[in-house]
Amino acid sequence: MNSSRNFLILIIFTLLFSAPFVSLARADESNDVKKELQELKQMMKQMQNRIEDLEDRNKVLEQQAKEKEKPAKEETIVVEEQEVVESQETDLTVIEQPAQGNQNFLTKTLNYFNPQVSVVGIFSAAYYSENNPIVFAENDPENTGVNLQEIEVGFQAAVDSYFRFDLFLSFSTEGVELEEAYATTLLTLPLNSQFRIGRARAKFGRINQMHRDAQNFVTLPLPAAQFLGEHLNPTSIEANFLVPVPWYLELSASGGSPDVETPTFDRDNDANDIGRLLYIFHIANFFELSESLGVSLGGSFATGSNGTASGERSNLYGIDLFAKYRPLRDNPYQELMFQSEFMYLDAQTPEETLENWGWYSQLVYRFAKRWNSGFRFGIIDTNTPVQEEAEGGEEEASIFTAIRNEEGEEEGMLGLLGRTYRISPMLTFNPTEFSRIRVQYDYLNQDFAENQHAIFLQFQYAIGAHGAHPF
Repeated sequence: MNSSRNFLILIIFTLLFSAPFVSLARADESNDVKKELQELKQMMKQMQNRIEDLEDRNKVLEQQAKEKEKPAKEETIVVEEQEVVESQETDLTVIEQPAQGNQNFLTKTLNYFNPQVSVVGIFSAAYYSENNPIVFAENDPENTGVNLQEIEVGFQAAVDSYFRFDLFLSFSTEGVELEEAYATTLLTLPLNSQFRIGRARAKFGRINQMHRDAQNFVTLPLPAAQFLGEHLNPTSIEANFLVPVPWYLELSASGGSPDVETPTFDRDNDANDIGRLLYIFHIANFFELSESLGVSLGGSFATGSNGTASGERSNLYGIDLFAKYRPLRDNPYQELMFQSEFMYLDAQTPEETLENWGWYSQLVYRFAKRWNSGFRFGIIDTNTPVQEEAEGGEEEASIFTAIRNEEGEEEGMLGLLGRTYRISPMLTFNPTEFSRIRVQYDYLNQDFAENQHAIFLQFQYAIGAHGAHPF
């Protein structure tokens, strides 16, 4: 009994005196944990400071390296697709020249003003069904045999920070012609404007702005050849304005001398009359209807003296349409292009007012990376046909429609004899963007002469820095 009571007292005594020691142990453990957390926080803070310090030192080292290093500059010429048949493409081709290393000031200056030089040669083997074929444009194949259509040499470079200069010379069997030589402003001008000064292809329609190497067919369309000549390129001052609207809208106006090789316009005897100069106006719109479809729509007007007599002038109107479909996601080498232009000429002569008109439409389909085919129809007609003078002068001719120079020699004929239309299918192979082989057939139907058939095999080669052509 006593032993049981003593055992119970011992248990109670143990419990009473062990509680404080347990609480003290727990307190010590809590303090240790707190100390460890504080130490971890301090270590993390130190590591963060060291990281920030390393980042600052790295930035300083990078800045010093940028200031010290002088990397060699590589000159890269990027030649975009030379739109074979207007806007065809292959791939973006980059031609890299070796690094020039450290160049002195004189070398850099000479390289900056060194122009980009390009040469394009166009040759055509032709067969005509007639012995004396009718050729409408200056650079169309002249006769049966192998013809040199054109050798075009171009020089292009920046003059300074204010102007860029472009020069194009056209070589043929007839000699050398100054096709274009003009300066373009580079500085920022009010109203989003840009000026061209010199001799340049006028912004009339679409085909007139394109060099031969960028065109889709061997021959020039009938309306362009008849009303604009090989090209309408007066020496003038041209102003272009980009209108701030949701779509692309450009307004162009130019004024200059009518010293052009076309029967539509010519110098007046009273050359000091500013109202008798050649004035050209153009409006261009571009609409991106989808990721794959773009449409360009434009209108043109040109007015100036026509050389038939003093004070007589010609008014030429034009509408142009171009649409291009290219599904880049589905098939980047497939392309469909439609182009059409309509022209109407109202020409005053001492005898009567001539009314001539014409239009053409062409469809070009690129069905493979290097192949495309096309079809074109063109027609010219008149409401006032010019009568040819009969032998012996028995029938009076419309002699006042002839353009004569100061010596009275006839230089051309302003009117048309009647209706003419031409059908032209073609097939083109483009090994690269620098070469082209094209075959084309022409059927020419004329009211005033025998119908004419022709077959052409054209070869085209380009060397040098020949840039991309516009849309």
